[in-house]
Amino acid sequence: MKMFTARTKKYALIVLSAFMAVALAACGGGASGGGTAASEPAASEPAPAAEAKTEEKAAEPVNIIITNGKGEITSQWEQAAKDFMAANPDITVETRSAAVGDALNVFDMMTASGKTVTIAMFEPSAALNKYKDVYSDLSNEQWVSETDSALKNEQGQVVGFPFAIEGFGLVYNKQVVEKAVGGAFDPFSIDTRDKLVELFDKLQASGVTYPVAYQTESWSVSNHYSTQFINQAADPTEIVKQLEAGTLDLASNATWNGYYDTMDLLASKKYNKYGERPLGSYYDDAHVSVGKGESAVLFNGNWAYDSLQAVAGDDFGFIPVPVDNDPANPLNGKIAAGATQVLVINKAAKPEEQEAAKKFLNWLVYDAAGQDFIVNKSQVISAFKNNPNKVTNPLGAAIGDAIANSRTMPFSTNYVLAEEWNTIIGPEVQKYIAGKNAREDLAKFIQNYYAK
Repeated sequence: MKMFTARTKKYALIVLSAFMAVALAACGGGASGGGTAASEPAASEPAPAAEAKTEEKAAEPVNIIITNGKGEITSQWEQAAKDFMAANPDITVETRSAAVGDALNVFDMMTASGKTVTIAMFEPSAALNKYKDVYSDLSNEQWVSETDSALKNEQGQVVGFPFAIEGFGLVYNKQVVEKAVGGAFDPFSIDTRDKLVELFDKLQASGVTYPVAYQTESWSVSNHYSTQFINQAADPTEIVKQLEAGTLDLASNATWNGYYDTMDLLASKKYNKYGERPLGSYYDDAHVSVGKGESAVLFNGNWAYDSLQAVAGDDFGFIPVPVDNDPANPLNGKIAAGATQVLVINKAAKPEEQEAAKKFLNWLVYDAAGQDFIVNKSQVISAFKNNPNKVTNPLGAAIGDAIANSRTMPFSTNYVLAEEWNTIIGPEVQKYIAGKNAREDLAKFIQNYYAK
């Protein structure tokens, strides 16, 4: 037995030594780059751990901040965030909304406080100019194929998600106007300035002392009303380029003068409720006047419906702003309409925050709750073809009908620096309305602005 045991031990030692030699040779081969079969398991061993780490990272909660520049739908945005979070429990959404009429973009306020906004709402001109270092490229997003209104930069990249299609013109109280004309009224029949005068005269004859309640806030008379003239070219940017090059003389330009001839009519003492003192804070009073039927017409956009609805349940529509007395002029009989607010994803946000932001934008387009938020809850005209909902407020519906019937021209505000037109040119337009400067002075001021 002892002899067998010793022999067995000797054999075991020989086998063990051989195994260790092979193992050492294999390790050496792996270190030197030889022995592929031996090196592959070593290289692939960390993979399961890395995959687990990636999965764990994807499941980590993500916080995003969204700024809303449309203060009138603050509560709707807050509810949208809740609905999205319910469907995406790993994403927390914080919405911050601007106050109605606040000139300072809420994005600027948040950024100044040290916060990184993930999705920001900007006017298209601001997105392409003031905030051109903020946006990221969204060209490859699925929703791009569902809209014709995506905002593109000079390189052709899609950089803005079109949140809202809006329009402006002469808002009118249908009940009051139909009473004055003695029946059904086609707003697109007002395709000359003389026809607008005729309508105002009929309104006065029906008992409406002042047919117009003309509000003169800076943004209304400047970057909205006063930019319409750039639509005289098929591509409004061509007129802007001429202004920048100093080759367009506004004082002799028929279209530019035509819109101010119509403004003179709207602000006149004969037809305007505020004609004796045309400058003032008349926004609320103008809406009350038209909502109640004390006046019939004001200049504004479809966003004004909330103010009108709060006053009365009457129906409202849009009359195009006539530029001259030529019914064949393509600018007559049309309402300015287009994407007025876009959502951009901040490239300064963390990658995981940007991915969460993309999920939110897709939710707005493809999820029934997102579609409902835009159209039914916010009463915003969707820019996306796949959204089955239609706005029910009459001003939004009027814009939708005008678009469907090719009765619109580009939303001219999108082609200028709206903020600067508001703060720099706006006060000069107000001076003109108040009779404190001549039209030639206004023309010179605008041309000098572009020269700089």
